[in-house]
Amino acid sequence: MTTQDAPLFRRLLGPAMDLLPDAVRHVHDGQGRLELSGLAQIDIMPGLLPRLICALMGLPRPGRNVPVTVIFDRTPTVEHWHRRFGDRVYASELTAGTGAETGLLVERMGMITNIFRIEATASALHLTVMHCRFLGMPMPGWLAPRCAVAERQEDGNFTFDIPIDLPWLGRLIHYRGELAGA
Repeated sequence: MTTQDAPLFRRLLGPAMDLLPDAVRHVHDGQGRLELSGLAQIDIMPGLLPRLICALMGLPRPGRNVPVTVIFDRTPTVEHWHRRFGDRVYASELTAGTGAETGLLVERMGMITNIFRIEATASALHLTVMHCRFLGMPMPGWLAPRCAVAERQEDGNFTFDIPIDLPWLGRLIHYRGELAGA
């Protein structure tokens, strides 16, 4: 397999991909369709504005033991992630950054584009938002969301921990859970 035929995350991480726990590597180091299901815990900041922002973005509703299904459609150049948290469905497209964003992961989700730095360790995959764009325009730092994702393996399953903060509002949403079958 040539470098350009390698899965997206392997191209971005290189040999560091091999450091990841098996369940995390399985999710990000393959091609084709992968469907995983599990449960999530979702906390949203109280109030109408946080719920409205989450609804507009299609982010999950708050709840405990919320059924989750994530479908990863993976090719070497793009990954499409389709997520269902209870009755909320949203999707994103992931690609490798180009130009000034070379080496970074670019996620397009509706009107928002998140640019992530990714790092692999023996215990987790870390994705940290470095920049954000709204409708293609860079968002100023005081407005842009902050997010530091951690994906791990616990009891053989893939786990995710996703806190999203808005500097002008605080912790908007924090969702975490476990997906079996990775």
